Amino acid sequence: MSFGKAFGELVKRRRGIEGMTQQALALIAFGDERYKTRISELENGKTAKPQAKTIDALVVALKIPDEELTQLLNHAPHPDYIENLSDLFDVSEKGRLHAEIGIESEEGGAFFLYECPMKCAVKRLEFFTEEQVLIWVTDAERRRHFGMPLDKSVAQHLVKRTEITFYFIGKGLENAEPQGTYPLKIID
Repeated sequence: MSFGKAFGELVKRRRGIEGMTQQALALIAFGDERYKTRISELENGKTAKPQAKTIDALVVALKIPDEELTQLLNHAPHPDYIENLSDLFDVSEKGRLHAEIGIESEEGGAFFLYECPMKCAVKRLEFFTEEQVLIWVTDAERRRHFGMPLDKSVAQHLVKRTEITFYFIGKGLENAEPQGTYPLKIID
């Protein structure tokens, strides 16, 4: 089953639990009743790859628990779930985000280096071992794909970690400032 079809079934089920019409959901999620058509197409399995902003809006509007969405992603991963992380960083001055994730040593911790200030707060990170995908979960329950392929050595050692430390390197690598350590959830 495609992610779109599985997500559509989840939306339909949750909408029923909440006792909401498609029109009411469209108003809550998108601020416009005309999005009822989009919800109908999604619930009827006609949308194979729903857009990230559509997923986020419906997850928030229907109060879909994070665990339920994670379970859905495990069974039907969305290949283009989120494009990249650039919308979480202020890239206006530099034009693009330069970031890198790495492992200090086999026994050491994992780190994330970035050079543009963050525009959001991170709640935790999730690493899907089968797809080799790293996902950011923000404090607003938004989910963002790391957007860059992980180095093989990083991916193989990431499964041994329980957290990742973020370092802001806007003033150069030698002046890296730790910005926080976030839990890492490994999803097999």
